[in-house]
Amino acid sequence: MVDLKNLWWEEEVNEKYQILKKFNFIITKVIVLLFLLNVFFIKDYEILIKFAPYNLFSVLQSFFIWLMENRSMNIKSAAAIIISELNGFLWFSMWTKEVQQMRTLLATLSFASINLYEWPFIKRFWVRNLILLKNLIMFNFIDLMEDTEFLFHSFLPQMTFFLIFLLCELWWRNMKENSYEKFLSRKNIENAEKRIELIFKLFPDGILIISQNKEILFSNENIVKLLNCDLNNLMNVISSINYCEGKKYSNLSLSNKLIDDINSVKSLQINEENLLGICEVNKNYLEWKCQKVLWNDDEAILLTLRNVNNIIQLEKSVSDNNLKTIILRSVSHELRTPVNAIATLVESLKEEPEIKKNKEWSEKLSIAMVSSELLLNLINDLLDYSKILAGVFSIQKSTILLYDAINSATQLIKLQLEKKSLQLFVRIDPQLPAYICTDALRFNQILLNLLSNALKFTISGHIEVACVGCANEKMKVIVRDTGVGMKENKLKDLFREFSTHNKSLNPTGCGLGLFISNIIAKELGSKCIEVESRHKQGSTFSFTIDISEETTWNEDAYSESIDEDTDEDSFPIKIKDFSSVISQSYPNVLIVDDNEFNRIALGSLLSSNNISYHEACTGSQAVEFVKMMDSWKRSYKLVIMDGSMPDLNGWEAATII
Repeated sequence: MVDLKNLWWEEEVNEKYQILKKFNFIITKVIVLLFLLNVFFIKDYEILIKFAPYNLFSVLQSFFIWLMENRSMNIKSAAAIIISELNGFLWFSMWTKEVQQMRTLLATLSFASINLYEWPFIKRFWVRNLILLKNLIMFNFIDLMEDTEFLFHSFLPQMTFFLIFLLCELWWRNMKENSYEKFLSRKNIENAEKRIELIFKLFPDGILIISQNKEILFSNENIVKLLNCDLNNLMNVISSINYCEGKKYSNLSLSNKLIDDINSVKSLQINEENLLGICEVNKNYLEWKCQKVLWNDDEAILLTLRNVNNIIQLEKSVSDNNLKTIILRSVSHELRTPVNAIATLVESLKEEPEIKKNKEWSEKLSIAMVSSELLLNLINDLLDYSKILAGVFSIQKSTILLYDAINSATQLIKLQLEKKSLQLFVRIDPQLPAYICTDALRFNQILLNLLSNALKFTISGHIEVACVGCANEKMKVIVRDTGVGMKENKLKDLFREFSTHNKSLNPTGCGLGLFISNIIAKELGSKCIEVESRHKQGSTFSFTIDISEETTWNEDAYSESIDEDTDEDSFPIKIKDFSSVISQSYPNVLIVDDNEFNRIALGSLLSSNNISYHEACTGSQAVEFVKMMDSWKRSYKLVIMDGSMPDLNGWEAATII
């Protein structure tokens, strides 16, 4: 740490040494001038010889001061004190030998000059007192040697010397205190300026302050680096820049002239900031801001320049991800529509009497139905993944029959089990209730994903599904297989998105099943899906879910809000009573969907059960159909309506109905 007092004293010595140097140089010039006048004009050689030692000493003294100028602080102080003492000796010689009649005046002048000459170079108080004592003894030396009256026998010289000493000490103390305070103030200002300069230097943005006449008042290094130019050419570069107005990081239209909008800053209030826009320089995107400020009491313009490449890349990345999510959700939703139609039509065909009699066709339709269900499960995974990315994923609990939930998942892999000659064991804890409260679709999705994985990696042996009751109204589901298993170092990556375990056995897997299943399991009350596996010895997956009573649906939260992008299954709607209800021999159903395949599939299912129906393509048509039936004093028993349709969507149409 720097000692400020020593630093201050060193500056004081250097400053006083320069004053001493100038003073002696002036005295030397005067002495040399007098010497030359005496030699060429006055020609008093007696005086010339008498004062020759004093003149020679003055010249040598100036040379000595010049010689010591670049030395250290202590050497300079010592040199100044030595010179002062030699001057005192000259004064002493002069009034003792040459002008004894003026000894009191000369002694007083000598005492004052020595004090003023030496004291600026002496830091310690006791050293100054020693020099004072030495001077008093020196000026009374003759009186002591000749045993005559002291020079200071009268009251006036004593008081004069005392006052001189007192005034010199007060002057020295006051001068040094003021000097030290000024030094500290100056150092504080210098340190503050250095800190500000360092901040501006390290500041990542470019900073430029210009006057109203476009003169550069201040700039940091970064603005020159960002614009890739030198300081002399900076204003010319700025004058040639076009930029895109506003905070827009994509599809830039560089149509605005930067220098013109900088001129408009003059109309702003002091410290008012304005965002100009984005420009492109050397394939870098730079954002300009301007502000009207006061600089040295004059109005000036502060320009800040920031590299926004990372922001633009991030915005593009977010935009691309959002677009991918929208496309993924849209495609997944659109894929589910024809798959549902295929499954419905296949199921309808299986119930035909001719098909039931033909065993071969019945088996083929069973394969088609299972394939469509597995494809639907994969589509649900993709749809859930898009919802997770969009942050709108949720579950909806209801009361379901446990045996039916397990059976619906196991039936889908029955054909594949038979082809691979694998056995399936299902064990349900008798202590579990017949009905549980959970999300049936999500529960089936997790179970089917785990069974599908077990089926893919099991070549021989069996697969086991077990449901065990746990404390706190929970149920543990276990899926165990005798497949190839996994090495321990592979388990940590198992539940990451797009991760696959064994490409040789499962080259077509997309790597989303376990990732999504793990998220769903957490939503259903599990900490996570646990896995135990040994290489070539099989794997065991398990998760725990809540099976407590279903919570009450809060309809008030959705009372008047209708989201056009809401999925069909996201929340229930209230169905108002029709204006009139007429008893009829058969029920009427209205199918409303803009997708013709959906209408055909539903119509086929209804027709197979001898239920008559009407079809509508839009929500507006559905409303007109209902009004028409009301006018005939008839009513539909059921309206099956798609949520997303052009013109008038399902939610809005249902609200009107």
